[in-house]
Amino acid sequence: LSEKILLVFLVIISLFFIIFFLRISNKCLFLNSLDEENLINYKNEKIIILEVPCGKVAIKFFIKEAPLNTNQILNLIKNKEYDNSFFYKVKKNKLIEFGDLKFGKKDNLDYLKIGTGGSSLKNNLSELSSDYNFKKGSVGMVKRGKFDTENSQIFILLDDNPSYNGQYTPIGEVIEGIEMLKKIKYNNNSEFVLRPDYVKKFYVYKFN
Repeated sequence: LSEKILLVFLVIISLFFIIFFLRISNKCLFLNSLDEENLINYKNEKIIILEVPCGKVAIKFFIKEAPLNTNQILNLIKNKEYDNSFFYKVKKNKLIEFGDLKFGKKDNLDYLKIGTGGSSLKNNLSELSSDYNFKKGSVGMVKRGKFDTENSQIFILLDDNPSYNGQYTPIGEVIEGIEMLKKIKYNNNSEFVLRPDYVKKFYVYKFN
């Protein structure tokens, strides 16, 4: 009996270490892929797919609420400007930022300037909403110190943050796949990341 108990114990310990090793070596383990069937409920909305290292994230854009900024982002998406851009600023379980298309792409990474650039397009006016509450999954425009400086940089909240209410332009919300964003590489000692993860693709979802 004691030998059987010992054998079971060893098997359990072995399974624990195997699972632990797999989790460490593959951060995307046990994450479910995007179920596109769920997107049919948003057929009348503008849905954007953000493809990150662990999978796809679906975002509903606020076309009517923020027409200037969403139109600019859509133009950049159309030209595939966001593909291969880095998630340069990441706060664990708080937020991620990406979209510095001048200093934050794989073919042109400048650690000294990343987060300060935009795109070849002009800055936009801020499109604030007194009624919108920034929460987990909210997508907004990064501004540089003052209003009306929104360009191409985007943030996504991984937790509620009411201090953003009325201070940033909301452009959408994550409707599927937010767990993928929590696996994006971060730095415990700094919000800026060395050798960061990057956007694989950013595109408009086309319904059949």
